[in-house]
Amino acid sequence: MDLKTSLPENAKADIIYSLPANFTCKGDKMDGHFCVTKEKIYIYNGSEITLEYSIDDFSEFECKQQIGTSMAQGTLKSGETICFCGFSQDQFLRYAELMKLLDHCLRTGELMEITDTEEPVCPKCGLPLEGAKECIYCTGKGKTMVKLIKRIAPYKKYFAIAVICTILSELIWVLAPYLDRVIIDKYVTPKNTHWAGLAGVIITIVTLLLLAGVFEFFNMKNSFKVALNLGRDLRQEIFEKSQQLSMNSISKRTAGELINRVSSDAAKLEDFITANGKDAIVKILSLVIIGILLFIMDWRLALMTVLPVPIVFIIVQKLFDAMAIRYTKVWKNGVSHGETLHDILNGIRVVKSYGNEVREIQRYTECSERWAKSCVRAEMMWYLTIPASEFILTIGNFFVLYFGGNMILDHTMTLGQLIQFTTYVAMLYEPIRWLIQIPRNLADTSVSAGKVFEILDEDTDVRDCDDPIDLDIQGDIEFDGVYFGYKVYNPVLKDITCKINKGEMIGIVGHSGVGKSTMINLILRLYDCTQGEIRIDGVNIKDIAQHSLRSQVGVVLQETFLFDGNVLENIAYAKPDATFEEVIRAAKIANAHDFITKLPDGYNTRVGNKGYQLSGGERQRIAIARAILHDPKIIILDEATASLDTQTEKQIQDALGKLTKGRTTIAIAHRLSTLSNADRLIVLDKGRLAEFGTHAELMQKKGVYYKLVMAQRQTTKMKKAQPQTC
Repeated sequence: MDLKTSLPENAKADIIYSLPANFTCKGDKMDGHFCVTKEKIYIYNGSEITLEYSIDDFSEFECKQQIGTSMAQGTLKSGETICFCGFSQDQFLRYAELMKLLDHCLRTGELMEITDTEEPVCPKCGLPLEGAKECIYCTGKGKTMVKLIKRIAPYKKYFAIAVICTILSELIWVLAPYLDRVIIDKYVTPKNTHWAGLAGVIITIVTLLLLAGVFEFFNMKNSFKVALNLGRDLRQEIFEKSQQLSMNSISKRTAGELINRVSSDAAKLEDFITANGKDAIVKILSLVIIGILLFIMDWRLALMTVLPVPIVFIIVQKLFDAMAIRYTKVWKNGVSHGETLHDILNGIRVVKSYGNEVREIQRYTECSERWAKSCVRAEMMWYLTIPASEFILTIGNFFVLYFGGNMILDHTMTLGQLIQFTTYVAMLYEPIRWLIQIPRNLADTSVSAGKVFEILDEDTDVRDCDDPIDLDIQGDIEFDGVYFGYKVYNPVLKDITCKINKGEMIGIVGHSGVGKSTMINLILRLYDCTQGEIRIDGVNIKDIAQHSLRSQVGVVLQETFLFDGNVLENIAYAKPDATFEEVIRAAKIANAHDFITKLPDGYNTRVGNKGYQLSGGERQRIAIARAILHDPKIIILDEATASLDTQTEKQIQDALGKLTKGRTTIAIAHRLSTLSNADRLIVLDKGRLAEFGTHAELMQKKGVYYKLVMAQRQTTKMKKAQPQTC
């Protein structure tokens, strides 16, 4: 989203943001601009400044959407509202974003300079960075290669053995043409019948071939060791980093995309490092050695051999950028394919419930075809070029055969020498062909490398401080001027200040989207607040070790997730070393024991993918049992009883009443009646803490909470009044 779309004539040099303004505040048309510097707001009409304001004079900025047009306005500290200008509806989102930036400036005293709030782009080529720090096209390919090759360091011993064995094997193959020359010039051409000498040469060739086989065995053995260990380490590192990323980073990527990076991208890098890392050394060494031998044998023929090589490299290099773009499309379509497959299989129950199997098959087929077509387009460009490159490359070979044949007729070269020379030419072209393939392989691999390093190099925005505290939590929680927004200048929570005492049960209520779940996410430190402090027992939450914090907080979320194991494993997930008796006790408190014992295999019954073998209420009770077993100091309940019938809910409420005794409990519920046992209630409205007190106190105020209660009671009466049908 560009917030500097155009500038007025004679505009000030220090303007950071500029948006077109179509109307004055009185409704008159104008060809103007709304311009912002670090300290001032200027309203231009044409090339002249008609209004000028200081940002510091205001307490709030906002956009007001009207019919046909919208208005940008601000509230002065004195309370007076100032209208800046009017603009067409197509500019509303830009103005709304700019007003949020100005509000953020009022809170922090700094106007953030945002060039592209949605999709950062590479300053060199203009392509989207898509979360990466560097553009995968503009970053030097040598830099990528160095990053990859460095990962061989822990296995340099095996890698060195593989390289040495490959070099020795290549040297043996370099000797083979010389022995062929000896056989032709000494035994075939002169028809020499000295069988003992011929047998000696043949035995030497066989011995060398066997020796080459031994070297190749050790080469492959050590190469596989490097490959397998390297692939394992790379996958493990990507997975570990994905676990360390904050929820803000994780939420930007789908599960299918992360799976793709852990599996296929890592596998592609593994193959590239193992094969090309070793081959780069061997092929270049072979190229140098064979090139020297050719020039020693006959420099004129050698020159004819290498003359076409630069032309081929220039052609291939020109293709690289175009191929890199095509391989990016292949990667994206591959990820889309994985995401679609993951989505359909995870939602198979919904698919079957609506009878949409045929539609989903069609969707998957289309996705698969897009992937296949992008692969074909990427490869076709290369394979259309290969025949021309091969022809140009082998022109030198034709020259060698022609002039070499004339040299044989002139008796300046023997047939054995020509065969040796042409064999060396063929051996020279092999590493050249390999080098020609490198840009293609690198174009493909650089896409995967960019995506992998995007994860590995990403800074975790929620991380422990240098010396984190392992705090024995008692349960006091304090919010002090807390702001939070997924974009720092667009807060979801605004200036939240409250204190929750140890052992209290606090309910959080408010309309959907006001930030209730965000508050508990901040307590869990899944996100860090952008301004203000959250303290537990007087200690800033950022100074507490994340493991220490989360190991003492029990959570039952609105969306219950069970792993594909048995009931016992799912309950014991919170405490892996728990005894069977402890698991049963937790299940009994959660009123889950009775239904578990009625399952086919009791506690050993498998719950299936995401627990779909069980009903919603049963899954919820297992999740509650898991939280009970955790024995936390702080309990968070996010619609914990939403999936339960009235009778079971009453049982769970009683059980939770015993569990929460003496523990700090924070509960979110849309049905306000479920929070009747809460000591106090936090009422959120438009991201702000509107009210905080007991049920009775808030009802007396007749404010936001009172209106919520009355609205729910009215809805309940309407439901009861509706005729019941069977």
